[in-house]
Amino acid sequence: MKKIILLLLIFCTSAFGYYSSEAFIDLLVQPNQLRVRTDRLGALFGNENIRAAIGLTGANSLSGIIVHNVSDFQTLNNAKKGLDQFVPAALAGIGYKMGIFGIGLGYEFKWKGPTYMVHTPVLSMTALDNTFRINIPISVGVGQKSYYNKTDSLKGTMVISTGIEGRYYFNMEYFSHLRFYFNYGNSTIKEISSPSTNFTQQSVGFQLRAYFNYDLSDYKITPIIRFQFDTALATRYKNINKSYTIVDNYFITAKGFAPVGGVITEGSYGSTGANADANTGGELRGGYIASIPNTYYAEEPYRIGIALPVGFRTVSESGTIELYVEPALSLTIVNAKRIYSFSEAMLKGLGNLTEDDRRKSPFYTFGYVVYGELYIRPRPRLEWYTEIQTGGATVAGELANTSGTTSLILNASTGITWYF
Repeated sequence: MKKIILLLLIFCTSAFGYYSSEAFIDLLVQPNQLRVRTDRLGALFGNENIRAAIGLTGANSLSGIIVHNVSDFQTLNNAKKGLDQFVPAALAGIGYKMGIFGIGLGYEFKWKGPTYMVHTPVLSMTALDNTFRINIPISVGVGQKSYYNKTDSLKGTMVISTGIEGRYYFNMEYFSHLRFYFNYGNSTIKEISSPSTNFTQQSVGFQLRAYFNYDLSDYKITPIIRFQFDTALATRYKNINKSYTIVDNYFITAKGFAPVGGVITEGSYGSTGANADANTGGELRGGYIASIPNTYYAEEPYRIGIALPVGFRTVSESGTIELYVEPALSLTIVNAKRIYSFSEAMLKGLGNLTEDDRRKSPFYTFGYVVYGELYIRPRPRLEWYTEIQTGGATVAGELANTSGTTSLILNASTGITWYF
């Protein structure tokens, strides 16, 4: 029985899988499995030395839809033919393990629209018998002339980003491992008829997590310390005036870029979708939402996140039910070089704003969040998984929900896993 419970604990150490470029770090260490959930579908297979994975991720917003052509008439510019849309990102990868060293290579494709697609090669490595692991995805988003609506074009637009993750497992009695994340993004939009007219947005950030471990007789306690910092760098304008339609973001990624028709700023302010054609779409527009609460405009915003989660994991004696709960205290601070009212920025123009128009204090939220995972296994190698989260705060992420209502997120990720 103890061997069965140990096997189950090994299976559940990576709840997020291996079949996306961000989670490819687990390719060489996970057992053979087929996983079907609301937001992902994938399989990992192979022998002791050769590992391979295929999968789809990111379809959660449309409840598992992979392909569709359902769009409103206005979005299609009154066209009579539907636009075929591939919703998730698709990944394929292969790896080789040899003694104390292993290496994996993968490729992920993400369709964002007729004018923009993302290609992500991935390199993953392990060393010292999996004690050290690193994952290096490099996403390249490329703009193009629309193959659907010929008047839309992002030709010359390019976004490059990476989200490097490294782990080191100490395997000590009370200190489990460290995780380090480094993020960098660079987005350049060029006017299609005059490439010398362009602007570039950048962001950089990192996150550090320390995992501790306390094994008791019938459950396991995992205290975690998380620190996160992300900042937008100054936007570089070339032959173009500064505009409120280009908003700074402290987490620029190729897959997070919104092409023509995407949402840039929340609420009723700002523009919709990136624009690189001044002749048909007016002034140039950026491809990201503002990293600031709605109704505000910020220059070079940044965020600081500190969280103290404590995980509790227990497995029933039969191994059929496993529960993981993680309450956490979380502090998130968002500030910027300068913060203004968005309506004032639109009314006066950015060049006419003064110190009297500035917000003088940062945004912050401090609160708690409770997260849980439930595993039900009628057989040792077949499991049903469900995530539950409640609380308005976030764990070292965005600002908390301050709407005054408690949010309960049920089936945020749910589905089955078959280990074979």
